[in-house]
Amino acid sequence: MSSSASHLAGKPYDYDFVVATTQASINSTMLSYIYGLKPAPTTRCWCATKQRTIEEVTYADLLKKTGGVDPFTIPNDTEMTPGSDLEKVSRSAFVAGFRMTMGIPSGLVSASAPDVVVLGNNTSKVTYNMLCSKFQIVEMQYGPWGPSWLNMSQPSTGWVFQSHVDLRLDPVGQTAYSTLPKPVQDAVKNLGADAFGVQQLLFDLNQAGLSDVPTISGLPSNSQALDFLTTYFVNTYFAEMKTQGGPVLNYTIVKHYNPATLIPTDLNMMVQPFLDPNGKAYAKPTPAQANLATLDYLCACYNKTLPPPVPFTWNWVNADDAKQYHGVVSINRNTFAKYIKDQLSPSIPKNCLIPTAKITMTNAGFSKEYAAHVSMGGVAALSITGAGANVLTLHYEQQADDYAGLNNDEGEIHLKPSLDVNVSFQNDNIVITQHLNIYLSVRSLQTTVSGNIVDYFLKDTYYLGVDGTGQITVNAKHEPLVDKSENPNTNAFVNLFTGINGIVSYVKGQVSFTSTTFQSFPISLVQNFVFPGGKTFAFKKVAFSNNQDLTAAITYAEATNK
Repeated sequence: MSSSASHLAGKPYDYDFVVATTQASINSTMLSYIYGLKPAPTTRCWCATKQRTIEEVTYADLLKKTGGVDPFTIPNDTEMTPGSDLEKVSRSAFVAGFRMTMGIPSGLVSASAPDVVVLGNNTSKVTYNMLCSKFQIVEMQYGPWGPSWLNMSQPSTGWVFQSHVDLRLDPVGQTAYSTLPKPVQDAVKNLGADAFGVQQLLFDLNQAGLSDVPTISGLPSNSQALDFLTTYFVNTYFAEMKTQGGPVLNYTIVKHYNPATLIPTDLNMMVQPFLDPNGKAYAKPTPAQANLATLDYLCACYNKTLPPPVPFTWNWVNADDAKQYHGVVSINRNTFAKYIKDQLSPSIPKNCLIPTAKITMTNAGFSKEYAAHVSMGGVAALSITGAGANVLTLHYEQQADDYAGLNNDEGEIHLKPSLDVNVSFQNDNIVITQHLNIYLSVRSLQTTVSGNIVDYFLKDTYYLGVDGTGQITVNAKHEPLVDKSENPNTNAFVNLFTGINGIVSYVKGQVSFTSTTFQSFPISLVQNFVFPGGKTFAFKKVAFSNNQDLTAAITYAEATNK
C-alpha cells in the first residue's frame, strides 16, 4: 500500500493521526447516502409590505394570510378569477416562494449523476454540486395586463447548484470557518464518532458560511426559473444563510458514542492531490488520477496544538489500493508508542528492583555475616525514541554496596539489579523484549566470588489484525524464558565465611519467573486499542509503515442517518 510511506512523526507534520479517503469513495458513498435520505423540505416565502418592500414570512403565517390556501398547489398559468384560490393568495400580498428537498432527482441515475464533491487541489475551493430530489418555485408576477402565476418544478434530471466550499477549519486567518458563529463552528468541527463520515461532510458542505455564491446549471439563460432562482434563492435566501452561518438545506446528523481509543481534540481538513512518481501533483490529472485525490482529516489528541496543514510527500492510496479500499487511517508512531507506554508503565515498578547489601561483624569482629535483598518499586520510565523500529526503550539499574574492616580489608559485597525493556514496531507485529539481571559480588579477605545470579530474557511477539469495527485483534507468541543465570563457583570454605550459597538462593527466590515479578505482558495491552472512525469505516488490514506509523486500510461502512 502507498501508506507504507506514512511518516507522521516527521517534521513538519506531527499530527497524532490522519484519516484519508479518496474522492471516488466519497462520491460513491455520499450518493448512496443521499439516495436514502428522507429529510424534511425547506420552504421559504415572501410577501409585499405596505411600505412597498418584500419581507420573508413563515409558511405557517402565509397559510393564515391565505385562509389555508397553499400556493404550491396552484397550477402554473392559472388565471385569477373572483373567489379563486389564486385571488386569496394575491390578497395575502404573496410575492414568491420555493420548496426544496435534499436528495437525488428521480430521473437521474447514479451513472449519470455529477460528482457531489470534486476535491481539486485547493482545500479552500472544494467544488460541491448540490442536488435536490424536489425543487419547486412559485411566483406572482405583476404586469400592465394584470398578474400572472408561475409554478414550476425542476425536471426529472434536476437542477445543479454548484459552489466552492472552504473546508479549512482554522479558527484564525483568512478562512470562511473563522467567520462563523461559535455554535456553527462547533457543529462543523465535529470531534465525535461521526467526524469522518459522509454525513458530517455533507453537513459541512451545506454550510452557506463556508461557500461562495452558487451557480445554477440545467436552465436556459433566459428562463423565468433562472431569474427567479437568482433573485430569491441566490441573492436573498443564500445571502441570508451566509450571513447567519446556517445550512442551505434542512439537514442534521445524529451523533453517536465514540468508542475509539484516540479522541481528537482538534481537527482540520486538507485536500491531497494524487502525486506523480516525483512527488509532484499532476498539473492536469486524468479523471482516474483526480479520483485518487484524498480528503485528509488532520487530527490532534490530548489537547495538543494541531500543526498547520502541510501537503504530504506520499500518496495515501494508489490505483491498486483503490480497487480494494476507500482510504487509510494512519496513527503517528509516537502517539501509538505513548499508548503502549501507558499500558506497560504500571508493570514496570515490579521489575525495577531496589537492592540492599550488608556485612555485619560478629563475635567481637572475628566473624562476618553477609546479607543481600531486593524489593520491587524502583523508579524508571520508558522513553520514546526519535526514529527507527525500536520505538520504546528503558534501562534501569541500582547498586548497593557494603564493606567491612579497616580499609575494607575484611570484605565487601555488591548487589546490582538491572532491567532493560525494548519495544519495536515492524510489519504487522509488536515485539517486546525484557532482560532482568542481578549481579552479585562477594569478597572475604582475598577471596572473591561473583556472577550474574539472575539473568532472565523474555521475548513476546504480538501479531496484529483488526476486526471490522476497528478493534485490534492479537495473536501473541510468548517465547519460553531464557535463563542464563550463573551460580558462583564456591567451595565449602568460602561458603562457610560468606554464606553466599544461601544469599544466591534467597535473592533468586525473590525474582522467580513463576511469581508476578518478571513475566510476559498480557495481550490486552494491545488488544484494547480501537482505531478512530469505527462508526464510519470497516477495517480490513493493519500494518506498520516503513516509519512505524500504525496504518489500517478502510472502506466506508453503510452510511445511515440513524
